Amino acid sequence: MRELKFAENFVRLRKQFDMTQGDVAAYVGVSNSAVSKWEQGLSYPDLSLLPKLATLLDVTIDELLGYEPQLTNIRIMEVYRDFSQRFSKESFETVQDDIEDMLKEYYSCYPLLVRISQLYLNHYFYSEHPQTVLKRVIELCERTVALSGDYHLNQEAQVIHASALLIMGKPQELLNCVGYDVPIQFGVEKLIAKAYAMLANVQKAKETLQISTFQHLLIMISSEIEFLEYASDDRKLFDEMINRIENVINLYNIENLNIHIKLMFYYKAALGYMQQQRHKAALSMLERFYQTCKNISFPMKICGDDYFYTVDNWIEQNINSSSYAPRDEQAIKNDLLKMLQKEPMFLPLHEEPTFKMIFRNLQRIFNLNEKP
Repeated sequence: MRELKFAENFVRLRKQFDMTQGDVAAYVGVSNSAVSKWEQGLSYPDLSLLPKLATLLDVTIDELLGYEPQLTNIRIMEVYRDFSQRFSKESFETVQDDIEDMLKEYYSCYPLLVRISQLYLNHYFYSEHPQTVLKRVIELCERTVALSGDYHLNQEAQVIHASALLIMGKPQELLNCVGYDVPIQFGVEKLIAKAYAMLANVQKAKETLQISTFQHLLIMISSEIEFLEYASDDRKLFDEMINRIENVINLYNIENLNIHIKLMFYYKAALGYMQQQRHKAALSMLERFYQTCKNISFPMKICGDDYFYTVDNWIEQNINSSSYAPRDEQAIKNDLLKMLQKEPMFLPLHEEPTFKMIFRNLQRIFNLNEKP
């Protein structure tokens, strides 16, 4: 819990208004010695006096006490990164205790609640009681949706809520949360761009359309990659999807925009080939997975490039947990290695020389020591 700065603020404000301790004492009806004790931090004024003092000094009660009920986005991002790093070094329960203490102080700072729910969602498996953590994620999201009044924040909270339900194996509740059908995209961004152009703000029109294209591109590729999981029973369709997705990834240089998407493509493609008993093709995808891992620059981040040259400011302003990966470097490296080591579908490959070489190379570039 942060210490209140009443004494410091009170002295500064009293002197700013050129008042003596006696002036304040007479105004609120206490002794000079009482005011002196406030300024020395030996005691606090009675709660009933705070409104009078705040009025006298022309500040809010929160300002007088030095209490900030809301955190800035920058501070929230710092909090997220600090706790995320601690999860890889300390027990989940120790870090969670500190998080919950902070939430007690800022339980009406809804952007913080959403970021903490995301933090828990990305690290719940470190806990001795993961289901309890996921329930806490849902509680934070439900509070945000019920009370924040922020449309975009509520949308993000609903997605995190739905993700928790998916992990908990509650598909019906997930559908109740986010809906049963895919919403129609009405293309409002094109109208926004035209409006900016009519206002002679061509640069803003370009930015609007680029941001829209950037988002739709990443969503489209991610959806196609997810679809691979359900297309492995149709070999012809699966092969065509692999060809098209890889072409788009290379065409738009997705590795520079969001390298995680490229990694997941090769990983999911390898899984699909294993389902089809096409081990050679699966190994080819895992080799490309490794080659992509070699190009990771930590911290991993979403960003623009020379083509998407207008999106970086938008990413910084709108992706509240920052454009960087939601987990720390060491956790990401461990996860990427375990994706090969622990996946049951890859067990038939474990004795293959190519698989062993890929695994050893990943260990080497990540400086990790695990046996396949």
